Amino acid sequence: MRWSLIVFVVLFTLVFLSPALGQEAYYPARDGLTWTYSNGETQMLSGSRDVSGQAASILLKMYGGTAISEDYLVYDANGVRMVGTAANGQLLAYNPVLQVYPPSPLQVGQSWKSKASVSGIEISLAGEVLGVRGVETAAGRFNALQIRQQTVTSTGGQTIIEIFFVPSVGIVRFVMQDGTTIDLIEKNF
Repeated sequence: MRWSLIVFVVLFTLVFLSPALGQEAYYPARDGLTWTYSNGETQMLSGSRDVSGQAASILLKMYGGTAISEDYLVYDANGVRMVGTAANGQLLAYNPVLQVYPPSPLQVGQSWKSKASVSGIEISLAGEVLGVRGVETAAGRFNALQIRQQTVTSTGGQTIIEIFFVPSVGIVRFVMQDGTTIDLIEKNF
């Protein structure tokens, strides 16, 4: 009888708890994760950096193996916040930080807004979860949260993109303002 209880506990742990233990966080933030997209861009979480006194994860963006830019992100109970960005060796810190995603889990109908200033330019970001959509890419089939994200700057710039986000995976598709679709083709987890 005792052995059957031990076997049950071991099987329960292997079947039900092991997937959860190996699963990424709702907003994947582990150093070394990579995502490669159909437009040739690879994004990689690569260490951390202090930005305005705050430790932030580095999201390195590369094309053809060449680093193009870095975003500095904080992942915590407040969701995902961007504290800065860098390109051509120039670090630009956001003041205050820009809320990219609210705390998890995201819900259909949920919306959020955030404003920040960087180098004298005001940036407003608004996001809304429109629904759940089936998405098929070279990296797999997913049930993704469709998010409309609008960014407006004080210089008159405006972009609206559709983001297809999968919890524990990340962004599997972008649909740009001009209709261009960019799909996830590979991830390393």
